[in-house]
Amino acid sequence: MTRLALTLAFGLCLPSLAMAQGKTTLQVLVASVSTNGKDVDGALKGMAQDFKRNGLAFSSFKLVRQESLSLAPGETGNVTLPNGTAKVTLLKIEGSSARVKVASPGSTSELGMKAGSEAYIDAGAHGQGKVFLAVKR
Repeated sequence: MTRLALTLAFGLCLPSLAMAQGKTTLQVLVASVSTNGKDVDGALKGMAQDFKRNGLAFSSFKLVRQESLSLAPGETGNVTLPNGTAKVTLLKIEGSSARVKVASPGSTSELGMKAGSEAYIDAGAHGQGKVFLAVKR
């Protein structure tokens, strides 16, 4: 009887363990970028360097918000933007890769992301510049 009780108790824990393993954490940085000024927030230095290396003329990178989203497949997290809301959905996890959908004002993107990867998404115009998302896994 005790062995059966332990087996059942362990079995009841498995779904929560599987759920914990099925989650991934995404860091989402909301940046206001423009050609006005030369200020670059520390958290956005990598973005500024990547943009410059790829010929994008932005010179000012201001961090608006930073969110940490812990999502299981099928779950969506909302990130407030200066020009609306972005919806970040974890579509699936396969091995070390995650498929992520980002819907922001005027665009929708699907990303394949491995641990340690980062992607930039144009989230539309705002003021005299643009809003970009940096999504990190």
